[in-house]
Amino acid sequence: MKEKARKKSNQIKLLESLNCRCKLEYAKQQYLINLKKGLEGEEVFDKWMDNYLGQDVTLLKDRLLSFNGSTAQIDALLFIGNTLRLYEVKNYEGDYQQHSGHFRTSKGQEFICPSIQLKRAEKVLQQVVGQWTHTLEIKSYVIFVNLAFTLYDATRSNPFILPTQIKNHFERLKSIGDKTSKNNNQFINKLMLETKSSGKYRGTTQEYDYEEFRKGLICSECYSFNLIRSQRKATCRDCGEHYSIDQLLMNQIDEVHLLFPEIKVTSSLVYDWIGGEINKRRIGRLLKTLA
Repeated sequence: MKEKARKKSNQIKLLESLNCRCKLEYAKQQYLINLKKGLEGEEVFDKWMDNYLGQDVTLLKDRLLSFNGSTAQIDALLFIGNTLRLYEVKNYEGDYQQHSGHFRTSKGQEFICPSIQLKRAEKVLQQVVGQWTHTLEIKSYVIFVNLAFTLYDATRSNPFILPTQIKNHFERLKSIGDKTSKNNNQFINKLMLETKSSGKYRGTTQEYDYEEFRKGLICSECYSFNLIRSQRKATCRDCGEHYSIDQLLMNQIDEVHLLFPEIKVTSSLVYDWIGGEINKRRIGRLLKTLA
């Protein structure tokens, strides 16, 4: 059993809307770039999983685990046999050097070693799992999925899977096979109920006002205003994404809900938000179906 394909988190959607419709602060622009790159890395990881292990294994994605006030973000949790494999997925690119407790880029930037984040997540996972069973082994890895990543001065004791090691790692897992017992299936169901989809959504500290936003219909895939419409369909000229008019409208309504959760969404509000590009009557009909 595998969960559905990953989607853009609400945090990415919110920041992309801000970046599209009003000026996003430079620091937030960089943060958005990093979030999107992280999602791309997780999608690469999922492809490795599909190619080698297929759809029959149990894989949880983007989950939040909490225990006694401690919360951990889980990028991926794989169940094979009596072992849980916890993955912290990184899409780093370029040359890095490992020092005690941190990484340093070729440009001299330093940040906390991802193994520290992994250990924190593993500790919370152990505490949660310990409530129900002591028979499952937990193995944890930081997996670097970008082929353009190089790490210098790494030690063999690191829980790292480097790009050149990924293929062998998944081939070993494939050779093990999935022999999940009935008891472990019950445990998996408990864990799925205990965790929740994270969405990696923590809002934004940037303040914004409704009047600041550029109004108009946008593509929810690439956030371009460059759309061509007929009575029933719309196409983005930039990325080629196709929409029915109702789906396009629904996306704009979702965007308003995300940016302004406290505002009541009316046909007049949506009409103003999309720059009057679709008539109020059609907007009203769609809103009635959502009531």
